[in-house]
Amino acid sequence: MRTTFTTMLVLLLFGISGCATGGKKAPTQEIDPFPESRFLTAEGTGETELEARPEALAALSGIFESKVHAETTSRASSAIGTGGDEVFEKQVVSSVAVVSTVQLTGAKIGRVWRVEAGTAPYHALAVLDRNQAGRKWAAEMDTVQALVTAELKTLEQTSGRVQRLAALNKVLAGLLREQALESRLRVLNYPARATLDADMEKIATELIELRSQIRLFIELSGDGHEAAAARIADTLTANGFLLSAEPDRADALIHGKIKTRPLELNNPRAYFVRAMAMVEVIENDTGATLANLNAEIRKGHVDPNEARRNAVHKVADAIAERLTAVIGFKVPADMQ
Repeated sequence: MRTTFTTMLVLLLFGISGCATGGKKAPTQEIDPFPESRFLTAEGTGETELEARPEALAALSGIFESKVHAETTSRASSAIGTGGDEVFEKQVVSSVAVVSTVQLTGAKIGRVWRVEAGTAPYHALAVLDRNQAGRKWAAEMDTVQALVTAELKTLEQTSGRVQRLAALNKVLAGLLREQALESRLRVLNYPARATLDADMEKIATELIELRSQIRLFIELSGDGHEAAAARIADTLTANGFLLSAEPDRADALIHGKIKTRPLELNNPRAYFVRAMAMVEVIENDTGATLANLNAEIRKGHVDPNEARRNAVHKVADAIAERLTAVIGFKVPADMQ
């Protein structure tokens, strides 16, 4: 009997409690679809939605680029010090700018809204998934580290001065790229990655020393070879290379041939000429072939001689650009 009475009392109390609250449910808290722990966000504004969207994405990129550029510049300046020439310092600054530029693959506009007040009533929120971006950049970092490790092994096995210069340039470019990726991951608060155990200061010191010692000799033959050699020489010296007037005193020989031929394109208003260049780079002290370069350029002009001259100039410029990429300081395409 006592058990039955107790049970009825409990049910009565629950009923009274329900009547007291009027059956109201507790208010639900709105869930943030882009929590800070998972997403990096930035806001942009504009007079229209079309203006606000790119402003938000640019603001998101800016979060990365300012920090990444500052940290990478600091690392490069510490390594190079005051030993580099002006051209080399400008090349490093340019390379830092390249590796600091952020392409935010995966960034998107999370939402757009409008407010009544203000000159820019439209607001957009750009969002980036920290984990998704982190995995992508961590994979890129692995690739860069593998490339740098391969070049470090090349340095261990290479005595040729020009080959060492080329490898040192790639190592330094790779280390700058690694620094930029490491900075990006820090912005994301992504788990830290192990960096390469490479002495950037030591690498930069040897690189600067070799740049001041190595001489190149250019020897071309064929159509317009003198003009082509002059343009290649101008590009190389502008990029900090030193030239030799004698092949025996050079560390590497750049020799090759220029060919031109007229083209029949059934265009009565212009003459067209194709210029072809075949160039190889031979290291003097080892006899190793450092590069075999080929280029073809077609140019047109109302004057056939001018068409030929333009074609020769442009094919020489193409070869010079590739020479700089092979042995000069430039961020390789697979590290950008």
